[in-house]
Amino acid sequence: MTRASKPQTLRLICLTTSLPEAVKQGCIPAREACGLVTLPKNVGGFSLPHLRKPPQFSQIILAEDCVCLPAIPQADPLTAPESAPPSVRSGNASFLPVEGASSLQTGEAPDDVPFISPEIPITHETPITHTAALRDRDYGTWHGQALKNLAAEALHALLHDPDFAPPDGESLRQFHARVEIWLTTLPQEEAARGTISATAHPAGSGAQTLLIIARPAVVRALACAILGGGPEMAAKLDIPPQTTSLFTRHAGHWRVRALGAEQDTGPDSQG
Repeated sequence: MTRASKPQTLRLICLTTSLPEAVKQGCIPAREACGLVTLPKNVGGFSLPHLRKPPQFSQIILAEDCVCLPAIPQADPLTAPESAPPSVRSGNASFLPVEGASSLQTGEAPDDVPFISPEIPITHETPITHTAALRDRDYGTWHGQALKNLAAEALHALLHDPDFAPPDGESLRQFHARVEIWLTTLPQEEAARGTISATAHPAGSGAQTLLIIARPAVVRALACAILGGGPEMAAKLDIPPQTTSLFTRHAGHWRVRALGAEQDTGPDSQG
């Protein structure tokens, strides 16, 4: 008789990015605008009361509208591109923007990008996946528009009707459905991947941990999907920029373990 294997726990540690500057100015950001996040400089930045020890990540999943900035001090490639590493200047870095915060590159992280500190649980071998499924809501032709310029009825529908969609865009309900589909299919995709490293999956731990980097609205949508509250619940969840949330899946069931925990990135953090 074959002994059944212990169910594996899947953990999602979600870092929320800052919001595009346009949002602070009362505008819907341009479609190409990116949220920014700075990785914690040490394992303490990933420590949550719900974890017995700092995690080791088996994969980094980066939303296509987000950019991850260096974890250790160096010249800012946004303001001093001539001082950035060669891979940043040539456009080969997968975490850093090439032409400012509105540009993203895909591909593997090259060896000369010093965004990784020896003290944080990420290495150059940690796979990086960029995904469109975790982009923020699509506002269609309204991207870049100032909210004050919208008609009163249109603005009210945008803010209060989860089924309203801007021209060529998504409704809040459609946005949440997209994120929920991603969450539902993630366990199958990770099981099929089957390439968990020894450091990310220590013997007997039964846990796989992914680092998710996305905008706050996406993490709220993930939480709503897990809690079964629908898009109407989103306005009741406070998940600020530059915070950490933790979701776990065990024996086929997702749980919300932490929401919007403050992230300590040090005095040099940006966003």
